[in-house]
Amino acid sequence: MNLRVLFRPLVAAGLLGGSTVLFAATGNPWFDDFVAYDNASGSAYTARTDAAYLAWQESYMLRSYLNLYEVSQDTAWLTKFTSHADTVIGNAVDHDGDGYRDWTTARYSPNLVLNSGFETADPGDATLPASWTRSGSTSTTAFRTNASGAYIPGNACSGVTWGAELITAGATLQRLYQDIPSYLPNHRYELAFSAKNGGSVAARAFVYDRTTSTVLGSVFASSASWKSYSVEFVMPAAGHDVEVWLSHAATTTSGDTVFFDNLRVSPFFAYHVVDGMIGTPIAAFVRLVNQNATALAAFQTKANDYQTFLENHVIAKWEDPAGFYGNTWVNASATEGYYQEPTGYDTFASGTPFSPLPHNQSFALLGVQSILYEVNANSAYRQKADKCATFFANLLTTQGTAYLWKYGTHTGAKTEDASHANVDLEFILSLHRAGHVFTGADLTKFTDTLTDYVWNGSTSAPLLHNLVNGTQGSYCTDYDFSREMWGWVPLAQFDPMAWYVGAAQYAASAASDPSEAATLSELIKWDPVKLTNQGFELADAADPTRPARWTRVLSTAATAYRDSANARRGASGLTLVANGTQWQKLKQPWTDYVGGATYVVTLDAKVDSSGADGRVWVVNDTTGTTIASYNITSTSWTTHSFSFTAPANGTDAVSVLLGHRDYTVSGGQAHYDNVSIKRSGDAW
Repeated sequence: MNLRVLFRPLVAAGLLGGSTVLFAATGNPWFDDFVAYDNASGSAYTARTDAAYLAWQESYMLRSYLNLYEVSQDTAWLTKFTSHADTVIGNAVDHDGDGYRDWTTARYSPNLVLNSGFETADPGDATLPASWTRSGSTSTTAFRTNASGAYIPGNACSGVTWGAELITAGATLQRLYQDIPSYLPNHRYELAFSAKNGGSVAARAFVYDRTTSTVLGSVFASSASWKSYSVEFVMPAAGHDVEVWLSHAATTTSGDTVFFDNLRVSPFFAYHVVDGMIGTPIAAFVRLVNQNATALAAFQTKANDYQTFLENHVIAKWEDPAGFYGNTWVNASATEGYYQEPTGYDTFASGTPFSPLPHNQSFALLGVQSILYEVNANSAYRQKADKCATFFANLLTTQGTAYLWKYGTHTGAKTEDASHANVDLEFILSLHRAGHVFTGADLTKFTDTLTDYVWNGSTSAPLLHNLVNGTQGSYCTDYDFSREMWGWVPLAQFDPMAWYVGAAQYAASAASDPSEAATLSELIKWDPVKLTNQGFELADAADPTRPARWTRVLSTAATAYRDSANARRGASGLTLVANGTQWQKLKQPWTDYVGGATYVVTLDAKVDSSGADGRVWVVNDTTGTTIASYNITSTSWTTHSFSFTAPANGTDAVSVLLGHRDYTVSGGQAHYDNVSIKRSGDAW
């Protein structure tokens, strides 16, 4: 069954997702939705110093701005990108004194607080949370509780049902505390917790150095509803007696309640995946500017600065034996390698020594290096990326015609989830497009992973299962990551279904977070109403001489091919060679248009002096009629445009074809690049 055929009339009628928003007056609802999100929330995380926010929120906006520039060629998006990137890089700090500036987070590191959610009772006192000690309090003024509203519930299948409650007694502070027996001396930590007040006296949590009678870090919590709080502090030298305390801010009045849950005292560390997620779009910007040095000369200085920072800080620190983290790269063999967790520190709360790191964590940082290789030709970057990709490729298994893989190689590693797979696929696609490790046949199998397993198969309510094998896995519910498709949508290079599955979900509601904004930017980039692979940069999976999503009509690899020697922008253009006896054409179906609306075709083209010239057609395949045609006679690169009216019947099959004006001139060449369609009145 051809599911593309099923999807097309549903999308054209605006029925997928139960919304007609697909056909907003602008002609591109994805663009409208993205701009609305960006205006409201695009800078929400830019100035954050916690690396987790930069990696899993801000980096998506950086990716999005590059996508918006790519489709619009509006440098305002690059100006916005550099404004964000300058802030992000400016907040990188050499916390460890090893000469490397980086971004750090305490989100993933071991929690030094035992029984931090108060779920376990002390064996001798059911009112007292295990591992905690009372100070000036009793079982009626400091106790664990499962009363409604006294704790932060987990999801429906987590069984989280306890919190801690303190009640003022009017004279002495009612407190709980516990010792922190082991810590990294002189290192930055975070005290984080959730709290709420039931009265007028604020809650307080603090870390205390009993050896020197010093408060290391303290937070007051005054919200009447549950709220998260945190403070950074530095641990003392080795051998001190350090404690974490829960208390009121004052002894009076009497009978005021405060509640605590989910305490953490955790060290700040840098992470390969965090550096990679932030660094990948910055590296892509560097590459973009260097590949378009004349057109983007105004951005060259920033690109140079960004490149220096990525090379000398983000990448170098992970392989310097004298650095804080040491050398974390492992050459497993002549053909395989990977990154591992630093051997000197336990940086993950999981307790699992990650050697190798989970695939996505190595991939993110190596993606930066793979991109920069195209700028600096550093063979070490290329070799590491290829070695890790080969290591991963050798672990892939197949189910039917699809690839399946796990999150990592450690004991108990689960099947990869659809969320982290976005990171995996970004790296995999990057290597494929550079001609390394992953072939077109491989990418067809990854695409089948989406269409045969991850996608639920529904054309009316498409969703993505949690795991790449098409199951819910151990998660409480299925489809938890369904709309997070920024790494999946680019598989539309190999199958348009990847776009339709995403488009159908976003037809119902707009983006609500940065990862969804990034997905929107990919929907904009791969929207068939604009044409896809407009610049012929992407190769067909089976034939690298043919641009993906374009098909040959009467032509061959010798007469219609991607041409790196004739491109107006980017790495490739298209060359068509007349053979003197029949048309030599390239064709792409044009779908999801608004019936009766006016559209504009824009393209760059040039021809040789043979007289064959060039021609562009818009054809109604259903009726067998030519809607519009346009001749190309310019012998130097020129931007051309012409208008046409879409068929009144919005379900008619329409195609755009590229060829010659006169095919009888044997050997005559026509060169094309950047062929796109926009609705009349659209900015792009």
